[in-house]
Amino acid sequence: MLLTHARIQDFRCIEDSDEFRVDQVTSLVGKNESGKTSILHALRRLNEDEKFIASRDYPKRKWKPGVAVPNDPSVLQTKWKLEPADLKAIEKEHGPGVVTSEVVAVTKAYDNVRRWTVQVDEGAIVKFLIAKLATPGGPVQFSSKATTLAQLTTELTAIAARDAEQETVLQTLQTTYKDGASGAVRATLKKRIPTFLYFDQYLRLPGEVAIDALIQRKAQNQINDDDKIFLALISLAGTTPEAIHAMTTFEEFNAALRAVSNQITEKIFKYWTQNSYLDVDIRLDNARPSDPPPFNTGYIFRTRIANRRHRVDTSFADRSTGFVWFFSFLVWFNELRDTTDKNLIILLDEPGLTLHARAQADLLRYIRDELQPDHQVIYTTHSPFMIDPDRILSARTVEDVVQVEPKTKREVLVGTKVGQDVLSMDQDTVSPLQRALDYEMTQTLFVGRHTLLVEGESDFLYLRWFSQQLNAANRVGLDFRWALSIVRGVDRIPGFVALFRGNQLHVAAVVDVQQGDRPRREKAEKALQANHLLTLDTFTSMPEADIEDMLGRDLYVHIVNAAYNLGGAAPIVPAQAPAGAPIRVAQEVAAHFRSLPAHIPSTVTSPRRNFCSTSRDMYQLYRVFRKPWTASKRYSKH
Repeated sequence: MLLTHARIQDFRCIEDSDEFRVDQVTSLVGKNESGKTSILHALRRLNEDEKFIASRDYPKRKWKPGVAVPNDPSVLQTKWKLEPADLKAIEKEHGPGVVTSEVVAVTKAYDNVRRWTVQVDEGAIVKFLIAKLATPGGPVQFSSKATTLAQLTTELTAIAARDAEQETVLQTLQTTYKDGASGAVRATLKKRIPTFLYFDQYLRLPGEVAIDALIQRKAQNQINDDDKIFLALISLAGTTPEAIHAMTTFEEFNAALRAVSNQITEKIFKYWTQNSYLDVDIRLDNARPSDPPPFNTGYIFRTRIANRRHRVDTSFADRSTGFVWFFSFLVWFNELRDTTDKNLIILLDEPGLTLHARAQADLLRYIRDELQPDHQVIYTTHSPFMIDPDRILSARTVEDVVQVEPKTKREVLVGTKVGQDVLSMDQDTVSPLQRALDYEMTQTLFVGRHTLLVEGESDFLYLRWFSQQLNAANRVGLDFRWALSIVRGVDRIPGFVALFRGNQLHVAAVVDVQQGDRPRREKAEKALQANHLLTLDTFTSMPEADIEDMLGRDLYVHIVNAAYNLGGAAPIVPAQAPAGAPIRVAQEVAAHFRSLPAHIPSTVTSPRRNFCSTSRDMYQLYRVFRKPWTASKRYSKH
């Protein structure tokens, strides 16, 4: 089951969050005390063993001691999408076609009863049960006109001498379907709904562990948090402290410790990129009498970090706070993934606060690569570096809203609101999102008072080349006051305009035209001033057009054949496009390269990876265009 939407009402500082969408990875972005943590606490209460407590959770502005709080509306309202595995489980137990909608609603109020809304076809279950009454390989033993479970129960109960199949189905009706068709399907889904796992206090791996005391606490089932995460560290290498401690020869003992150290190093430093010169060194040695208790008796497990650059090793506990946090986080989550229920939704409250910006990017990569494939993740943050710029629309703004009455000018508290329009909220709330977009965009663009947006590097290079050639021919090129900026797609134009709106920039855009992209172009057009979205179909008189189509098909094909020496091997036809070829010439060229024989190396790997996107390819362009540009009638026209 996949969580798709949530809404929270009358919970702590939240009077009505409004319904918000939940993605595979969702970030809740807002300033301190905005209500982000309350959202996670409300979500975790959907677990059956988690309770809403009115005296603690009901908004104090509304709560009256001794008066029962209402159960309508529900505190937590969620919507889920049934995945193929869920539908298969329902079909196996109740028959095909039972669920008529893949959307399921689950709510919970202060009475702490989970209520389900599932759309079920009772007739499909009846047909499924009747089919079981036929003897395999023999004639049908039972004929029924029932369309409901109650009718089928009545018919079977009326049979004095029931055979085995009839008795089995009757018992199923009286047990599995005692609460009706919806109740039976709910019981199936109840076993499949994910568990919410909440984290705010993250365990910290100790640098030293007294092994004798640990083994004793483990035997007595009295392990503490330090023990849990240390055992998770040893488990990461697939062994236990007892197994290492019990080894009888030095070589076996030393090889085991070395193997543990190597495996942990490989798994941890796959994601920690801040220092590539570190190794994990796990040791087990005798305690020293002068060390503080309990490290002065028995055997001591020590986790040390060796630095190959400085040729020194230090205790794990003496490393930077960020490194210790990151290391401990990865160890603990690896253990949880291997030992707990796989069906989890992970709630992380402000992860990675002590990490450097690049280390936060490492943490995002870990979430994306290790957690996202198997679990939904919802985390809170106010750091711009904990917002994935490639998934900016999965961020949700969280704001404690206060409205001012127009007449009295009195402030009225509205409470925590969760928003999906990531660029339209209060400045303090949206600040991390702006910083994330700012950081991402400034890696690839230059901004001026007059800014012309293009979608990719190819568009940038072509327009610069066009302008240079026009100037060389004493024609009008691009005015020097226009700064060309790359936004990497028409989808990012509204975000760019919103980000720099306060700077009063004069922004225009040149975009490709492809089938099915009209809604995205309309959004971009609304974000810009009138007549400031320039579409390439206007200049090529084609229904679809890329920047390459500005050259005309014949000229572009000639350039590609010359740049990649295809003349004697498998040239693209220089005349009119063959029947069935894509409208856009870059698409046609890409399709041609994909169809080349195996002995001819392929250089074009995607429709947008054309030959003019690297410095080498610019050189090839220069080599081909040593002759005047007048060879292109279409270019001369425009």
